[in-house]
Amino acid sequence: MCRYNLRMEDGLWTVVDATTQQPAELNDVQMARMTWREACDMVDILNNLDRISFMSKRYEASARTMA
Repeated sequence: MCRYNLRMEDGLWTVVDATTQQPAELNDVQMARMTWREACDMVDILNNLDRISFMSKRYEASARTMA
């Protein structure tokens, strides 16, 4: 399941964090009031960053048990 999704608000798009149901933020900037294309790109980027973070923590934990 993806952490970030889209929601239309007043004809523009907001990237929503599924864990909080609030607009996602990147470097303290809300991902809101974007065109559809911009919002889709941001959803892809944020979901990829989330996957990378998850996998790096998983590999880190695995490395600790091997040491």
